[in-house]
Amino acid sequence: MNQRLFIITGLFLLLCGTVVGQHKIGYVNLEAVLSVMPETKTMNQQLQTYQQKLGQALQTKDNYFQLKLQEYQEKAEAGATEAELKPQEDELKKLQTELQNLQADSEQKLIQKQQDLMAPVLEKIETLIKEIATTKKLDYILNSATNGNSVLLQAPDQDNITKDLLDKLGIKLPEPAAENK
Repeated sequence: MNQRLFIITGLFLLLCGTVVGQHKIGYVNLEAVLSVMPETKTMNQQLQTYQQKLGQALQTKDNYFQLKLQEYQEKAEAGATEAELKPQEDELKKLQTELQNLQADSEQKLIQKQQDLMAPVLEKIETLIKEIATTKKLDYILNSATNGNSVLLQAPDQDNITKDLLDKLGIKLPEPAAENK
């Protein structure tokens, strides 16, 4: 009985090893692709404009805070009592909290805007990667980013689909840049 179980387990592991060995894996440098896409350049311009708009609102609030702070300091230097300064201190604390909240809110809005703008770009890339994977009969596509977050340490050049993806996007690059892992 134990011998039979051992043989069945061995066959199962051999079969699993054979199936696993048949998977085809490709890779793409998404960082390189995103850096040359016109959509990414447009998105970056829109983000910069949006960031400036948010920065202006923040600057207006900060200018008002600085004005009130200066008024407070002048009043304190003129010898105002604590009772006279207390309402301005409270207002300054409130303004400082509002300023901090506005800054945090601005950062969140900028992150959300970036995600909203990036979603259709990533969707387009994902669709094209699936097409290429189907055409080349690849089971997995890995990202070979050069920013230090790559899970791909070594792979054959023929499995690099970066150039294929750029071709589908209609973007032409010199060969060395397109083949860059």
